Amino acid sequence: MLKLRDVVIFLAGAEFFHTLSHIILPYFITLPLNMSFMMFTPSLNTWAIVINALITIALLWWASRIKTRNY
Repeated sequence: MLKLRDVVIFLAGAEFFHTLSHIILPYFITLPLNMSFMMFTPSLNTWAIVINALITIALLWWASRIKTRNY
């Protein structure tokens, strides 16, 4: 049976790897990157790293607060 805590931990892991992708992005792509709908700058990438890291921490905190039941 799928438990909420397992789903939250999975989402935290996905968010962690998303944060890592933003950290290594400047090594493979020259910033600023002009996309058709926005300009992705180094400062925007820094904000993305910080926000994604905070989301990861929040998800891990939430997972730690979820009580597990043994059935």
